[in-house]
Amino acid sequence: MGMMASELPFYLQKGMVFSGVEVGYEKARYCVFGVPYDLTSSFRPGCRYGPEAVRRFSANIEANSYRKGFDISTAKIADLGDIIFEYKLPKMLRKVEKVVEIISASGKSPIMIGGEHSFTYSCFKSLAEKSSCIIVLDAHFDLRDEYLGLRFNHASYLRRLVEKFPNKPVAVLGVRGFDPAEEKFAKDHGIMYIKASEMDDRRRVVKILEEAVGHGRPYISVDIDVVDPGFCPGVGNPEPEGLNPTQVIDLVSILGAFRPAGLDVVEVNPLFDNGATAALAARIIFETVASAEET
Repeated sequence: MGMMASELPFYLQKGMVFSGVEVGYEKARYCVFGVPYDLTSSFRPGCRYGPEAVRRFSANIEANSYRKGFDISTAKIADLGDIIFEYKLPKMLRKVEKVVEIISASGKSPIMIGGEHSFTYSCFKSLAEKSSCIIVLDAHFDLRDEYLGLRFNHASYLRRLVEKFPNKPVAVLGVRGFDPAEEKFAKDHGIMYIKASEMDDRRRVVKILEEAVGHGRPYISVDIDVVDPGFCPGVGNPEPEGLNPTQVIDLVSILGAFRPAGLDVVEVNPLFDNGATAALAARIIFETVASAEET
């Protein structure tokens, strides 16, 4: 679309740097950006502070992936800063879409830190031609037709994506908090999903991932509330009986090997966190990149 890197300053503002390592845009293979927005949050707002918290912990946990023997500081990750705030959601959605378009057109992989889950819509929309599917790790389906009077928000973004891209495979892993109508929609539209209580069936998990990804590159979206709130209390909509951190890192390590077209980690809410949630969010990004670099 003729988008150029020189346009990025119109959409972003910089602060703390992810992983504590400065990398120039031209040399980067991955571009991190934050979306500090939570105006459609329905229970515990505060994930607008998520990008800053994840950056802080990314610079203070070990950069080495002990699983892969890979030092994340060598991965050439540029931090572009945060999307400049707009009150109206449609304007923010368009900004995120344009930033991802620019990053992708430069041959780099975008990594979004949220912020609420609504913006996965923008990321995937901009990467749809490069993504074979979308893989979501989430406690919720986010398939409501509308929620609290809104047809577009953090609880409905995936339904809007399915409507926009009906032929793109979708898989939701770790789901456990949903309305029966959402599960019916998932079944009616061929969405693959595994409930949290079924995630120990590794063979089934791998089969679904391989079926969804095919021979392409997935887009990966991690809502941190997929993890049990006993491990990660810093979320807006906690649901008991979630996954443990090792299960999630195992999953993103598998997915990273498919060289994802893009990644997001969203809904980190430091107002309810003891640091564990932000630290795990940073580790999820580290391990996904480490797996992609190993491939």
